[in-house]
Amino acid sequence: MPHYHPLTALTTKTTDLLARSNILTYLRPQPYNRGNLLRLALNTALIALILPAAYRDYEAYLSLGPGGPPYNVLGWLTVRLFFNPFKREMFGTRIYDAKIGNGHSGFLADEEVPARKGERPAMGPFAAPQRQINQVPSKEMQEKFMATYASFLDRNARLLDRVPSILEKYTDAAHVASSIPLTPVARQLKREICHVHGTSDHSVHVTLAPADCKRVIDAGWGQRFPLAGSSLLRNVTFGRLGSLPEEFVFVYAPRDEGEIEVVMGIVRAGVKYVAGVEEGPDEMGPDV
Repeated sequence: MPHYHPLTALTTKTTDLLARSNILTYLRPQPYNRGNLLRLALNTALIALILPAAYRDYEAYLSLGPGGPPYNVLGWLTVRLFFNPFKREMFGTRIYDAKIGNGHSGFLADEEVPARKGERPAMGPFAAPQRQINQVPSKEMQEKFMATYASFLDRNARLLDRVPSILEKYTDAAHVASSIPLTPVARQLKREICHVHGTSDHSVHVTLAPADCKRVIDAGWGQRFPLAGSSLLRNVTFGRLGSLPEEFVFVYAPRDEGEIEVVMGIVRAGVKYVAGVEEGPDEMGPDV
């Protein structure tokens, strides 16, 4: 029997399937008329306009670095079509006033969160990954910040587990230790307290007490995650991720040693809130 190359067999089978379908009728030359030519010209012009813009947008998505959504075309399309239309306002703090009214003053003193110098950084146009695109710290500051953050996690191993983030697939997160009873917010977040975007801009996502959210945002140190307060992430992941509370905040990357101190104070406040430490630092021990 004759031996067929696999590609030849595939080509033959494909040709046979096409011959038995109606698709070839749409590929035959159409009768000349002005309407067909006009439609062809309009479609061609539309494609010529959309494709370059779409490609530039995709490149902008990749430039933010890997994060929660897939780092490919599928992730970009998912964010553009299903996440971005549901982005929420990120700077208003009146939403916290009612929660603050019950008397909880948070864990940050006003002097621990002075007004941040300069303008807020520019942000990427995508709901996720949420990243700043300027004011990124120097390599030296990135390394100092990560060393300070890692030391903090190590010193507080009794309170925190360092595990892969369930929200950011490419970085570790601080989780409430498995030995500690869960607060309602820790249960909602599946134990995750915070994570640093160590593969990109070195910003931080952390959940804070409502009063601390107000301090941090009003002082210019951060803004809300654009899908905070929404159940969208929980729905699209079929419950693998929890719904993020309105207190899930993006903290800008520290640019110098003074800002590292402020940002680490914000991280400590997040640990106290999510882990359920209601008093001052003494209850958590001197290392915090």
